[in-house]
Amino acid sequence: MRKLLTITLPATLIAAVVVMAGVEVWVRASFDPLRGTPGFFLGDPMRRQRLAANYTGWFAGVPVHINSLELRDDREYDLQKGAKTFRILVLGDSVTFGHGAISENTYPAMLERQLRAWRPEVDWQVWNAAVPGYNTSQELAHLLQVGPRFKPDLVVVGFYPNDLVDNYTVVQPGRRAVASSAVTSFLRRHVYSIELYKKVFLTLAWKLSRSDDYGKRLDHLGTEDSLLDKPAQVARLKEQAITNYTRYSDEEVRSHVCDGGQTPNPNQIRAMQNAPGWPAWVRAVREFQQLHRNGTYPILFFLNEIPLVCPDGDYFYDKALRQENDLFLSIMGDGTPAMSVFDAFLHRRPSEMPQAVAHAIGNANMTKAETLFMYLRNEMLPRLHHPALAESGQGQP
Repeated sequence: MRKLLTITLPATLIAAVVVMAGVEVWVRASFDPLRGTPGFFLGDPMRRQRLAANYTGWFAGVPVHINSLELRDDREYDLQKGAKTFRILVLGDSVTFGHGAISENTYPAMLERQLRAWRPEVDWQVWNAAVPGYNTSQELAHLLQVGPRFKPDLVVVGFYPNDLVDNYTVVQPGRRAVASSAVTSFLRRHVYSIELYKKVFLTLAWKLSRSDDYGKRLDHLGTEDSLLDKPAQVARLKEQAITNYTRYSDEEVRSHVCDGGQTPNPNQIRAMQNAPGWPAWVRAVREFQQLHRNGTYPILFFLNEIPLVCPDGDYFYDKALRQENDLFLSIMGDGTPAMSVFDAFLHRRPSEMPQAVAHAIGNANMTKAETLFMYLRNEMLPRLHHPALAESGQGQP
């Protein structure tokens, strides 16, 4: 025991430190600054991670700026609202943040432009508070933290199916969580190799446990790596541009019969509901709904469920994922407004909707913004009693 404590253990620790130092030197020497300098993410005791305020750099191959309120926005805002201000806080994950999309073509940014064109006398503020990697529990914790300061007039909760992963019960953090988050923030600001260790940990955890959760998180990292192979080129992709695109009629959509596509899995819904993370996700949704019911914030769930692309033609098809889309809507829409982009994409050509089924850019984000705008204009905003809307006869029940 004495030999273990005085020789073996110290020698092992010293060797580990030397190896980690060598890894850090190697990662720094080979690091491409266009992949994003450390410090984009910081630790958070309640949300696990958050964006670093005033960060300017690159993420997922495109330049990003995070303002002092931790929003993806080049502008700064006064928390005080004017008489004509209508503030929409958009929560979400990487899909809403705009992973791989240039800042002006994320769907929250395009939604704001459409609202301003519709009612220019209103001071529309659409705040993109999404954080890549977030699930529904983290989005709930985010709202509980910033809501009292931000005072949103409407909260849009963007949802993508992988937000089911790794949800948890949101509670006020203890001292240990606060201390751990401070250490995590320091490491993420100053240690370049932290992402490498994360990938090693997820790989080992997946191989040892064979958990689908770890597998999905590894797939997500793989998607990021594929985007970052040539990061300087991602921002210049021609698909980033907004162009004219085809709109299939209802009759054309009904005629799209995809013989080569997937058929619905009769066990899919049961498997989803029996997954370990399902109860925690439903609990997070219910807490959002409680905030809506008690009048704390008007909540709208915005489902980014995209239909599959037919291998036999240039169209999306309605099979396979419809039951999943409808299940999400039934849970999110239980006492809270909820809408999906699923049907809107059935009316689009996949070839004109770049990366629609994953991290959308260009026209695919425009379709999301357009669909969300139409729902707000026709369904949600007329129900809200807000001075900025009511002045011109809008916002009345």
